Amino acid sequence: MSFVHSIKFRFTVWYLAILGILLVSLGVGVYFYLSNNLHNNLDDTLKLRAAQLRDVRGVFVSLSQGEFQEKLGETVLLYISRGDELRRMSARNVDTSLVGDLDDLAVAALKGQKSLSTISTADGEELRVYAGPLSPEGPGFMSGRPGMMGRMPDVESAALVVGRSTGEIDEALADLERTLLIAVPLTLVVAGAGGVFLAGRALKPVDQIARTALEIEGRDLSQRIPVTTKDELGRLASTLNQMIERLEKAFKRQQQFTGDASHELRTPLAVIEAESTLALGKQRSADEYRQSLETVSQEAKHMSGIIDRLLTLARADSGSERLMFEEVDLRGLLTDLRSEVDVLVRDKGLELQLNRVDSVTVMGDRGRLRQLLLNLLDNAIRYTPAGGTISLSAGTEDQMAVIAISDTGIGIPEDALPSIFERFYRVDKARSRADGGSGLGLAICKHIAEDHGGRMEVESRVGKGSTFRVLLPLQGEPSPRATLG
Repeated sequence: MSFVHSIKFRFTVWYLAILGILLVSLGVGVYFYLSNNLHNNLDDTLKLRAAQLRDVRGVFVSLSQGEFQEKLGETVLLYISRGDELRRMSARNVDTSLVGDLDDLAVAALKGQKSLSTISTADGEELRVYAGPLSPEGPGFMSGRPGMMGRMPDVESAALVVGRSTGEIDEALADLERTLLIAVPLTLVVAGAGGVFLAGRALKPVDQIARTALEIEGRDLSQRIPVTTKDELGRLASTLNQMIERLEKAFKRQQQFTGDASHELRTPLAVIEAESTLALGKQRSADEYRQSLETVSQEAKHMSGIIDRLLTLARADSGSERLMFEEVDLRGLLTDLRSEVDVLVRDKGLELQLNRVDSVTVMGDRGRLRQLLLNLLDNAIRYTPAGGTISLSAGTEDQMAVIAISDTGIGIPEDALPSIFERFYRVDKARSRADGGSGLGLAICKHIAEDHGGRMEVESRVGKGSTFRVLLPLQGEPSPRATLG
C-alpha cells in the first residue's frame, strides 16, 4: 500500500490543514491587530503633538518667522485667515502634491472641524495628518522672546496641521508579513514531518496487527496478536484475538465434526458393501439373501437416521428452521409420551413411573419438544439395565418450567459431563455403536431447548443413574426464528 493511500497520510493531511488554518488565522489576526494599534498610536501622537504646540508660548510666532524646529519626520503647518486671505506657514517647504489636500483640511479646521486623514505623496508614501482649529488668543500666538509683548496681528482665525509619515509603520508591518510568510510554511513543514513520525508511532500496532493477520493461515489459527497497550488499539487487538480464538474453536469443531460424520457414515457403508459383495460372490439360498438384505436395510436405516440428525443440526445452525409456537400442556405431552414408549420399556424389563406432574403450560413447538423428550427417553431406555426404573416429572422453579427424566442406569463419568452435548461425543463409542447411537441426540436436545429460550442440565453418577432436566420459560417470547402457529 502506497503512503498516499495510508491512514498515516490522511491523518497528517488533516492535521496540517487544521494547523495551517489556525496559523494563517493567527497571523492575519496579529497583523491587523498590530496595524490597528500602530495607526491608533500614531493618531494619538499627532493629537498630543498638536495640543503641545497649541500651549507653547510663541510657537506660532517663531513658525511664521521661520525659526521653528520640526522633529524628524514631522510636518507642521499653520494656517491663518485675514479677511479673504488664507496664509500657510511652515518651517520647511511642503511637497507640492500635498498642498491641495492640506489646504482642504485646513479650510475645514478654520471652520471648527477636527479631522484625521491619510494623504498619499507623489512618490507613493503616505502621510497621516491631523488638522484642528486654533484660537488667536492662545499662548502660541504671543511673542516668545523675553521682554517682548504682543501677539500676531490681524489674525481672525487659525488652524494647525500636524503630519507624520507612516513609513515606519509600513516597514514594521512589512517585516511582520515577511516573518509570517517564512514562519508559517516552515512550521507546517516541521509539523508535517513530526506528524508523519507521530502517526507512524501511533499506528505501528496497526501495522503489527496487519502483519500478524497475514501470517495467520486457515490451517493454523494458534497465533495471536501481541497486546502491548491498554488504549483503543489494545482493545482492538484483544477483540481480534478473541475472534481468532472463536474461529480456531469453530475450525477445530468443524474438523472434528467432519471426521466424526465420516466415521459414522463409513461404518454402515462398509457393512453394506461387504454384505453386497458377499451375497454376489456366489450362489446362495433365499434365506441367506434375505439375511443379507436385512443387514443392508438395517445399516441403511441407521445411516438415514444419522443423515436426518445432521440435517436437523445444520438447519438449526443456519437459522433456517422455523418453529411453530403454540401453548403446550406439559402434563398432556408427558402422558402421551409415556403411552408411546411403554412397549419399549416393557420389552426391556424396565419400569416407567410418572411422578409429580404439575399442570404447566409453555409456549413452544410441540413437535420439537416431543422430539427432545423422546431423545432423552430413548437414551434412558438404552442405558438402563433390565429391572431398572425411569421416572418422569414436571413442575416450576424460579419462573421456569422444569421437566426431569431420571433413570437408574449406568450413569456418566464426571469428567465426561461437560462434553456430552457435543456432536458425535460418546462416553463409550464401541458400546454406543453396538446400541445404534450416533452421538447426535443430546446435541439436538440442547439446540431445541435453546431455540425455546431454555437450557439443559444433567446430574449423573456412575452406576447410580442420570437425571436430565429441561428448563423452559413459563412466559417466554418466541425466538427470532419462530412463528406463532
